[in-house]
Amino acid sequence: MSANEDESQDPAESAETLFLGVDGGGTSTVALLGLADGRVIGRGEAGPSNAKAVGTAAARTALEEAIAGAFAEAGRWPRAVAVACLGVAGFDRPEDKALLGEWSVAGNWADRLVLVNDGDLVVAAGTPEGWGVGLIAGTGSIAVARAADGRKARAGGWGAVFGDEGSAYALAVAALRLVARRIDGRDAPPAGDGSDALTEALCKALKIDGPGKIVSAVYAPGMDRTRIAGLTPAVMEAAAHDPTLVELLVRPAARDLGETAAAAARALGWHGGPLPLGLAGGFLVSAPLLADALLEDLRARGYEPVPTRVHEPAQGGLNLARRAFAGEAVG
Repeated sequence: MSANEDESQDPAESAETLFLGVDGGGTSTVALLGLADGRVIGRGEAGPSNAKAVGTAAARTALEEAIAGAFAEAGRWPRAVAVACLGVAGFDRPEDKALLGEWSVAGNWADRLVLVNDGDLVVAAGTPEGWGVGLIAGTGSIAVARAADGRKARAGGWGAVFGDEGSAYALAVAALRLVARRIDGRDAPPAGDGSDALTEALCKALKIDGPGKIVSAVYAPGMDRTRIAGLTPAVMEAAAHDPTLVELLVRPAARDLGETAAAAARALGWHGGPLPLGLAGGFLVSAPLLADALLEDLRARGYEPVPTRVHEPAQGGLNLARRAFAGEAVG
């Protein structure tokens, strides 16, 4: 910011204590700018910032764009906030967090930076007392648990190659595999009049005129993990009309998510009973069939889930930033 811009800034704005909450995932990045009294005054959104999926350069650009957008919507000059809490998927290792710290210094993001797992944002935003399990199922999946005494645990989040069970990507791949097996005759075709709601839905979503072109569409340049995950609305639409797909695709995904959430809970000594549960991720929040099956699975495991759908995990980042400013241990 230039000297002229600094001089033009309203002194009242300079005296404001500002906080940032940032949620970065494999599909999008959201930044919220908030005040000490809890009000959100600006929101910015950009593309994915999971460096494991899009690379560090694209991740940094997305974070910078989202933060700049939050200031712009608030009508404030960009400046360092008191505390910024970032929960960015793919930045779990010490060297990853050091890189975020470097970007914060270079971009003058915050006087103090708090780095947490993106699941921590869901716990902070989706559990009444700030403890419980946060479960994310978007392009990827992960569960993070936090106890009232600050102990933490996590399960899942291993990425698409050998993890992310129950995620949108995993479900889309399972659906494509089912279609392939049906075409080959390895699996029986759907019962009834011979129509296949799943194949038809996927062909429509891929904008092709028949299953013979699925391979070309799926392996086309630019058909990355995020775009494959984007096929899940078509899969869920087909499942709404074909109960067999609920059993073949949706319930297995729900079991995977239930197993992940339960593993995180057990690590903190919670083997049953009431379980505050924050649900997040574009897939999980937008798919009632999946969410209902997940809750059913957790009940079968002996838990009494108390779910809250978290549509804006970045709000949890703001909550944690304010708590850190007040001296609480949140990292």
